[in-house]
Amino acid sequence: MRAPFFRKDLSAEGLLRTARRVFTQIPDVPGNEIPLVDHLMSGLAVFGLKYPSLLQFERDRQETATTRANLKTLYGIERAPSDTRFRERLDVLEPSQLRPLYTRLFGQLQ
Repeated sequence: MRAPFFRKDLSAEGLLRTARRVFTQIPDVPGNEIPLVDHLMSGLAVFGLKYPSLLQFERDRQETATTRANLKTLYGIERAPSDTRFRERLDVLEPSQLRPLYTRLFGQLQ
């Protein structure tokens, strides 16, 4: 029997790595404590880890060592933003700035 074909770039780790690479190409405003890429990856983490709210995400991030370890290991997040800061930074982003990620992921799936 033939071993199943596995594409590393389509695994969860590979997709998150691709997202991070694309997010690092989005221009960041200098002088912020937390890089834009950590804000964007935190947004993916909220959905990927199935948090019901940003408040719950922030509580777990502050209180649970496992959550902090998962954010660093899986998502590459050095420092996750508070919910207020998260909203402030992401509200000013144009949705078109995220389009390259969709294009890249769709291309990998094809």
